[in-house]
Amino acid sequence: MSLTFDKNGNPDVYVGSKAFINFVNPDEVPDKKTGSTAEETEAEEIGKYKFIPWYDDNDFPVTAHQLIDSTPILKRALISLTKMMAGQGVYPTKVLEYNADGTEKLEVINDIEVLKLLRKNIVRNYLARCGYDIYALQNAFVKLIPDLGGSKILRIEPMNSKHCRLGEADSKTGKINNVLVLGNWEDADEKAVKTYTLLDYDNPDAHLEELKKSGELKKAPVVMHLKGDFSGNDYYSLPPWYSAKKWIDIAGKVATMVDAGMDNMLNILIHLQIPYSYWEKKYPSDEFDNKIERQAKITADVKALDEKLTSSENAKKTLITYFGDSEEEGDDEWKIDVIDKKFSQENLMTSSAADTQTAIAAGVNPDLLGLMYGNSKGGSMQRELLLIQYALSWLDRQKLADPLELMIRFNNSKYEDIELRFRNTFLTALDAGKETQTKLS
Repeated sequence: MSLTFDKNGNPDVYVGSKAFINFVNPDEVPDKKTGSTAEETEAEEIGKYKFIPWYDDNDFPVTAHQLIDSTPILKRALISLTKMMAGQGVYPTKVLEYNADGTEKLEVINDIEVLKLLRKNIVRNYLARCGYDIYALQNAFVKLIPDLGGSKILRIEPMNSKHCRLGEADSKTGKINNVLVLGNWEDADEKAVKTYTLLDYDNPDAHLEELKKSGELKKAPVVMHLKGDFSGNDYYSLPPWYSAKKWIDIAGKVATMVDAGMDNMLNILIHLQIPYSYWEKKYPSDEFDNKIERQAKITADVKALDEKLTSSENAKKTLITYFGDSEEEGDDEWKIDVIDKKFSQENLMTSSAADTQTAIAAGVNPDLLGLMYGNSKGGSMQRELLLIQYALSWLDRQKLADPLELMIRFNNSKYEDIELRFRNTFLTALDAGKETQTKLS
């Protein structure tokens, strides 16, 4: 027997001797402290510092990474997207002219200093770490570190986004001027907070020049915020994969069920769905100082329910239950499915649907991850899907290139029209006598 609980102390999944109980409708019992987890809230304080919390309870990056790290298909999708966006690195170019068909005539900038910079491991680290943050959190932060005189940017340094929070917006301009960095936001200490100037989101070049002229740049590094474009939030973009959160939860429950069910070879006879609201009404969480005590009572009830449903003495007996005065019909309904046959593949819930929906929400074709969602088993279709993914990553690539281009332009005015392009490996048909090719795009 196995019963798991979520972070709010509510039962999650139970696998008994012959019963699988799924606890549903989590939205009916929000976290007592936070309510919703994906809405932006007003500024909060740590001593003299004011900041915009990253959604309710200020812990979205932590909970997001926990979801990602426990969901194999989501983790793989985000890593694959990052690798496809980064390609085989960047090269400096200059657009000489545009042709009538819209193609460009490029000139590669073979400046040894620029090439040396772009081949350094700090650039590879930046592309990988900030690229991953863009897909995982839709928010990435990169530090631009100046020389002592504040006349050049020596290097860029990717920051761990889960430690970063935006400062309070200026009451007059509405813009955010600072980024606060703290290693542990759950146990915030004012003395441990570090603050950095945040470059203007719309015109970082002009802002960087202003900081140079005023002498502010030589005092401390500055930070660029790389924010996703497809979110209605004002401060922190919500990652696209979050739209599949319910499917991600399902995938996690399937894994829990299969793991626990191995003890009885998944000989499940009954599938029961109980709303979270039942347990909240029977054992209100605010009446228990000790979460373990509440969980023990719930565990005892669930085991008793398993016995009532599946023991030999109670086999085939009817279970009738109702509770509450719900305003909406069906909100408090228990759903019971009796599985008459012994275990078969049809009785085992699989996560293929959840994996597919999660991959789609993350922004990658499921077939590129081996899910074979459509008719994409052939090599030609796989190559086409990869080309499409390269094309769709253009916007993300430009965003990732912005800090590097800004650094090169700022350090040398003759490269004010520099454009970084990404090298790709294009797959071609080997049976046609061609080999895998690497090109700029």
